Amino acid sequence: MSSRAVRRLLKEKGYDDMAESTALIEKQAKEAAAADYEAETETASTGPVNMFDLLGGGDDAEASDSERNSDKEAEPPREIIERSEPKQAGGKKKGKRKGKKGKTRAEDMSMKEFEAHLKELDRQLPQAKVASDKGKERAGRGEALGVTLTREQQQNRALLLVDAKHLDSEAEIKRLFGSAALKDAAGNSSGRRRALMQRGLGSRRLALSHPKPNWPPMAANPGVEMRQLGDKDENAQQLLANDVTGGQWFAIEHSMRFRTVQLEFLSAVMTHDADSIAALVYQHPYHVDALLQLSEILKQTGGDFAEAGTLVERALYAFEQGFVPRFNITNGLGRLDFRQIESRGLFLALFRHMQFMARRGCWRTAFEVNKVLLALDPVQDPYGALLTLDFHAMKSQQYEYVRQFVDDWTWSRVDLLPGWAYSRALAEFMLEEGEQGRSMDLLVEAILVFPAVLPVLCAKANIDVDSVVLTHPYFQDRQTAGESAMTQMQLLAQLFVERSNALFRTPEVSRWLQEGLLLALEQIALGGSTARDITAAPAVIERKRQAEQQLCTYVVPERISRHVLVADMDQLKSGLPEEIRTATSFAFDPLPPADDINVYDGLMGGMQLSEEQLLRIPGAFDPELLGNLDQLDEDGLPVMQGLLARIRDLLGAGELEDPGTSSDEDADAPAADQQ
Repeated sequence: MSSRAVRRLLKEKGYDDMAESTALIEKQAKEAAAADYEAETETASTGPVNMFDLLGGGDDAEASDSERNSDKEAEPPREIIERSEPKQAGGKKKGKRKGKKGKTRAEDMSMKEFEAHLKELDRQLPQAKVASDKGKERAGRGEALGVTLTREQQQNRALLLVDAKHLDSEAEIKRLFGSAALKDAAGNSSGRRRALMQRGLGSRRLALSHPKPNWPPMAANPGVEMRQLGDKDENAQQLLANDVTGGQWFAIEHSMRFRTVQLEFLSAVMTHDADSIAALVYQHPYHVDALLQLSEILKQTGGDFAEAGTLVERALYAFEQGFVPRFNITNGLGRLDFRQIESRGLFLALFRHMQFMARRGCWRTAFEVNKVLLALDPVQDPYGALLTLDFHAMKSQQYEYVRQFVDDWTWSRVDLLPGWAYSRALAEFMLEEGEQGRSMDLLVEAILVFPAVLPVLCAKANIDVDSVVLTHPYFQDRQTAGESAMTQMQLLAQLFVERSNALFRTPEVSRWLQEGLLLALEQIALGGSTARDITAAPAVIERKRQAEQQLCTYVVPERISRHVLVADMDQLKSGLPEEIRTATSFAFDPLPPADDINVYDGLMGGMQLSEEQLLRIPGAFDPELLGNLDQLDEDGLPVMQGLLARIRDLLGAGELEDPGTSSDEDADAPAADQQ
């Protein structure tokens, strides 16, 4: 049996966290060896079998070179415990214990024999297993990371844990369609990728991005640097004091080199010059804001989604170069201050990357990226990650996760999101075997609490329902006459239906939905004196009242408006409030927050453009101004020239060298590698 199989079986049996209990096992092994040595005289055998010798101990001379090379990278420690075995007077080791003749190396054992040996070790060393379990419990509380979480925080954090192996879209494609689906990429892509990563600054372990062989080398640090926030940070004091998640807060900062390139980028953005942005990306291939802006230009003007997705992944690659060791995207504890403009780029890059993964059909990858995005700020959720998490969980068949999330999540009111109500019922339906039970109750409750979803869903999913039923006043959303904007309820319903309608198209699900509608109609018909009264449990009636009070309003939260702007659903943008539709917003930073902390505010303030001089490029979010790419008039040019001159003065750009053209970049790269 190979060492890989040994390690896998040890992990399944609970021996994958032995680091914390090594001292205990070593002590027990030595005591057992000493006791045996004293008890046995002439016919004594060696001490008890050491389980860690099975991980690769013994003479490996018989193993082939190919086997040793295949396990070289992940070979476990050969001896975790240095055991002193009793020796005879002549210096030779004693013979094997009587009655224990046979195989002692894992490679010589069958799987059945190895499992039997593990059971014997469980009996001999029960305290070691207990110590291992305690270590895992401490890790769940976050103590290993320097934080202590309450039970509620542990419960919510468990929903944000990310499986790193599912962040690789190529691996998912290979699992779904086989290696032939990737044969067109590059013959020896993995080897070339490793060679690429060893050039320049890409030698660290990556999770979000997977560099391609045709990417340009990273000759210098991209200039997005992360630091952990503390009590001494003036802007972060209130943020840390109000945090209920128990996470660790970080912020991203732009280096002075990055700000130098940012001058060129702002110049290209303000003069709606897409060619200049493309040229800047060619000259500085890892400038994150330019990559995000150019990606949106390609998507909106040329429909080149493949190249647009590659640019976003390159931006993630640049961000990962600046991650500090304590920032781990998989442990659910890393938080990022969205108010700072430098940090907002990572939120946007993750959202765009999630969209491109879904477009490729890599639903599990999109689901894991969705959790990464939510974990950055799970309370404020600035990009509305909760509005897509249920959809990606359902598409990746993580039905149990949907059930657990609705039951355990307490950091926001997920019970007032219509999409989660219907997804929770559908997930229960998928988990049921045989006769329907809990799923039908959940579906009826979802229909009663969020009735405005049903007409839209039935129309979009082509579910046959009598039009008289759907025109009942109970299923109509309350709307002010003459109002062009949508209520918050309408926006949420449309977002859910646009994404998830395909989940309800199967014959089984359609029949289940129709049956649920009939049961809901019975409770509506037995209601009170008005058409909107129902007969239901008090908890359902109270939830319906809270949903109407919070969602049947034209006041749309900033996070939902931002989500609509980046959701690639142009038909919903016209339903946003007027102040959102008319706000200045660019693709690299859509809808900045009201409490924006922007290092460029001092540079941009003081010069106001008139409505005629308001400049946009493809990728801005006002549909009426998209495509208005005429040249600046004579009045606008002096304003722009003065603005750029002021920016250069404030940044001290005259004293800075331009990264990418500097002669000392090659000297900087090795120094950065040593840090």
